[in-house]
Amino acid sequence: MVSIGDQINLETNTFPATNVTVTVPAVNATTDITGRELITEIEIVNASSLGNNTAVVGLFLQTGTGTNGLLSVQLAANDTASGIVGVSVNTSYTYNPDGYVSDSGGRAITLLILIFAALAILVFVVVVFIKQGSMGELMRRG
Repeated sequence: MVSIGDQINLETNTFPATNVTVTVPAVNATTDITGRELITEIEIVNASSLGNNTAVVGLFLQTGTGTNGLLSVQLAANDTASGIVGVSVNTSYTYNPDGYVSDSGGRAITLLILIFAALAILVFVVVVFIKQGSMGELMRRG
């Protein structure tokens, strides 16, 4: 039941990624990072700025086709990032994970699966309690 709940959590919620360290790819190239679909880009800062949050130019996050052929959040570098290729940067963003159900109706049905599973377990426990427990003895005497 817990594993079902964990999977439903992954399929129905967006997640934040904070200060993810990524190495800047070559100019006009991309690097896949965590997530299937980018929701919001918060910031990209130089990781070696020692807390000064030095913003970098020429880098942006996008949703694209990853190296595995599936959608992926990607860090992309354009021509103005040529001076920082190979440097580590920290990025923060919000993303949809792999397996995310993008349709709101689908998310509602996915949540219903968990509710019906819990109800099925409850009915099973009640039936066993009535048949084999003290409640069953009272009903048989009646």
